[in-house]
Amino acid sequence: MKKNLQEILFQKYQDKNLASLYILNYDSKSVDPSIWVNDFLTQFTKLSDHPDVLKIFKTEKENEYKVDSASIALFLKFLNYKPLQLEKKFVFIFDAQDISTILSNKLLKVFEELDSNICLFLIVPDNAQILATVASRSIKLQIPPMENANYQKTDFSGIKTPQDLLALLKTGGLEDEKAFIEQAIEHFLTLSKSSAQSFQEAHELLAVLSEYETYSNFNNSKLSRMTRFFS
Repeated sequence: MKKNLQEILFQKYQDKNLASLYILNYDSKSVDPSIWVNDFLTQFTKLSDHPDVLKIFKTEKENEYKVDSASIALFLKFLNYKPLQLEKKFVFIFDAQDISTILSNKLLKVFEELDSNICLFLIVPDNAQILATVASRSIKLQIPPMENANYQKTDFSGIKTPQDLLALLKTGGLEDEKAFIEQAIEHFLTLSKSSAQSFQEAHELLAVLSEYETYSNFNNSKLSRMTRFFS
């Protein structure tokens, strides 16, 4: 059976042949990058917050990554430490096309001198421009189309309170929190149109989900994010 991209990369990891720098492209038909990344990581660990994995996202207030971005400071600090459990540390920078030119030039040396125990993925849409000097030092990969993947839908029909959401989130079987949140938002928006009571329930649940997603973008631990359901 032909291996998919995730399996190929995992095999390279096992063979100690995984590169240090990849550009991970996607288009409108691709699996959502966050879902793909989380699915890829299940080959290495079942932990949703592994100490050897760092996911970098822009904040809502940022149009681009800058030299003084908190996420970039976190990234540089992360590189200074050796892996704790895995043989490599994994870093995923989402919307890497939004790394400013000044920052790209400053990071160029970092990219060139990545330690052998670091594997960095720059995640960018197909039509995005990325600094040529960075692209030339990367191995380019393509996230496959959604039609070639099989991701389960979650049943939200019995969810009435934030605590119900928490219970569902804790049950396991949810491969990707971002997919969970997106499916929940779609469900509750539809629910809100059915009655005034449903609108109120949906409004409260959507507010909690919004805050939960904001916390997740800052790489807070899953436990600390779950406390938002009781605030």
